Amino acid sequence: MLKGRNRSLFWAFVTASLSVALSIPAIYLPVDAFLGGNNFANVILRLSLFSVFFLISSKIAAAYKSELALKLVQGTLGITVLVTCSAGIWVTYFLSDLRGSSTGLGDFFDQPSVVFYMRFGFIYMAYVAACLIAPTAKAALSKRPALDRIAAAFMCLGFGLVCLTIPVQFSPLHDSLLMKLFSYSAVLCVALGLAVVWLSFIKRPENGHKRR
Repeated sequence: MLKGRNRSLFWAFVTASLSVALSIPAIYLPVDAFLGGNNFANVILRLSLFSVFFLISSKIAAAYKSELALKLVQGTLGITVLVTCSAGIWVTYFLSDLRGSSTGLGDFFDQPSVVFYMRFGFIYMAYVAACLIAPTAKAALSKRPALDRIAAAFMCLGFGLVCLTIPVQFSPLHDSLLMKLFSYSAVLCVALGLAVVWLSFIKRPENGHKRR
């Protein structure tokens, strides 16, 4: 970023770090208490995740030269889905009684508005993930170097798991262990994929020469 390269990717990872931090009770609870104790920190978390998915998905679509995925994410349809889900987050937040900090809003799932709040949070991420399944699957099955194919396979699996959260989120299992399993596994798979991309980059002969 300091050298003028991949600035959007740098900010995507900063935002991702913020999102992960706000998923940890030891961080979430004092931050939300500072903000008033009405779970506004969860709104920040949700909107941060939207930013992460928008920035990362745009980079991934461009990296795999998928004009369709890039158009679906950055085009009119993608922006419409983003704005609609963001508005849904705000509307359902203000319709809910969220007094008293609760990491992940687990103490408020008896409120229908909170259930819809959570659904809006997952819909945009699932939409973006669905846009990236085809290009990452194609890359995983291509004749690219082994590390590139492994990275694409991890990301494809992660995006598939994100999509699977939607039927679970719209079922009575939305607060179950299955939902957590899909969600955390998706994060791990995408993170592993991005880590392997970095490993593949530094192991390329031209980059290894520059590092030496």
